[in-house]
Amino acid sequence: MTKSRYILSDKANCTYCYKCLRNCPVKAISFRHGESFVIEEECVLCGTCVNTCPQKAKQYRNDIEKFLSLARKPFILSIAPSFYAYFKEAFKVLSLLKQLGCVYISETSIGAEYVSEEYAKIFSRSDKPLITTACPVVVELVEKYFPEYADYLFKVKSPASAHAEFLKHMFGNLPKVFVSPCIAKKKELEDVFDVVLTFEELERGLEKIFHDGNNNTKGIDTLLEKMAETYPDSPHPSRARFYPSSRGVVDSATAYVGENFPYYVLEGVENIINFFKTFNGFNEKIFIEASACVGGCINGPTMKREDNILLRRSRLQNAIRVLESLNVKKVDRFSVPIDLKHSLKIRKVEYNIPESEIERIFAQMGKTNPEKILDCTGCGYETCRDKAIAVAVGKAEKEMCFAYLVEKVSSVSNLVVEETPNAIVIFKDSKILYINNSARILFANYTEDMLISICQRVKESSNRIHELYINSRKVYLYPKVFDLPDDGGTVVLFVDLTEMVQQREHMNELRRRTIEKIDEVLNEQMKLAQNIASLLGESIAETKSRFAEFKKFLGEENVDK
Repeated sequence: MTKSRYILSDKANCTYCYKCLRNCPVKAISFRHGESFVIEEECVLCGTCVNTCPQKAKQYRNDIEKFLSLARKPFILSIAPSFYAYFKEAFKVLSLLKQLGCVYISETSIGAEYVSEEYAKIFSRSDKPLITTACPVVVELVEKYFPEYADYLFKVKSPASAHAEFLKHMFGNLPKVFVSPCIAKKKELEDVFDVVLTFEELERGLEKIFHDGNNNTKGIDTLLEKMAETYPDSPHPSRARFYPSSRGVVDSATAYVGENFPYYVLEGVENIINFFKTFNGFNEKIFIEASACVGGCINGPTMKREDNILLRRSRLQNAIRVLESLNVKKVDRFSVPIDLKHSLKIRKVEYNIPESEIERIFAQMGKTNPEKILDCTGCGYETCRDKAIAVAVGKAEKEMCFAYLVEKVSSVSNLVVEETPNAIVIFKDSKILYINNSARILFANYTEDMLISICQRVKESSNRIHELYINSRKVYLYPKVFDLPDDGGTVVLFVDLTEMVQQREHMNELRRRTIEKIDEVLNEQMKLAQNIASLLGESIAETKSRFAEFKKFLGEENVDK
């Protein structure tokens, strides 16, 4: 499972809202271990995730620096026809590009002229439905998800790829730049153009190059104020400039097929997927113009969303009128031969997960009966089964299921409440709604009325600690009382302080006895001291008397001498 090189993910901005996954038509986004990324092997590069992510955590690869490396050097430019729909003053932008060093500006529609004629040749010889391959997203879809219908695609290069070969024939290896509103072109054309840009990147690149002396970036409108208009270099296309709008490919093909031929315009990735899912069995000859973007390329993923699609179409039509009024040489498809053959690269995305594994994952998620298979799409997947497959292949987590997550959190919360050493009682009016294990043990011999009576008394009391006699045993309880929202009842949480109070009383008793013992010892010591003092007094008096007698005896002896 490879991270896409074309659509990048910003881990810091991703909030795991799954909006990109919900909108991704092929679910090519992985959410695992706190990281989200687009899976290259599965992505069709439609750009939906880039436009739907509210946090801008999905961005297509920025190639502006590659473009800037060509600045002031000779290069040639291929502009997709939706260029005229994107830029308000498209011809002035061309003038700016000429100043930058672009030596030749050519319209991609030249390649479309070749492609339209090739479509006509193949279609005229066919007796089955054929689908256009101008849109790289359509090609990616068939290669990865519907390879069984590969034979229904025109095996023809895209206009841009054909144009690259045209330019190489004319200019050799001079650096070539392609611009369009399409993200998928970055992959399709990376081997045939040196730089592949979106119009958005081109605009930002020009603003970065033509900044003022203080390094302040100028807006594109400011840059164009004093510019003259410049037109694409000759040769010009004949009819293919309408390719980027609805029915544009069909209109271009009429020049070679004729007006009356069966066709159908198929637009939007979801519509194309549904078309292929129900395509089996249909085999009537019909020309199918397929585009991933509803409205065609003028509604591509990087077009300015603030510009209404009708405004874009109007800009395109006005530019085409101007260009068709010019007296310039038209492309001669015979002067520059192009090999238009294109081979598909089949690499089907397919997961063969055993049914037992899906059932195992369902069991882990608590989906053990049909009632729990909600298919709510909250995780981003269309069905719980699709989600289970994603978990099995390692691109999703069980916790993405909101129902599973809520049940898991709820069960953990219930376990904590049930097993807490504090007694919890929930009651409403005269009925016990819930009592946890600790409360059942504490109030084992209490009737419901007795327990409610205690709860009511505690609720109305202002005492912090309540002394109760439960089963002939004195207990000390510290209650916490609060009401549930929406009149859901009253919760009383009893913290049993009995052991703590008993320990405190035991310590107090121990202190009292200790003090009494100290007093007894002190009293005994005082008595002992007094006795000792008394004995010492008698002894000293007797000794003094003896010394006096001895002194007297000595004195008498001296007198006799």
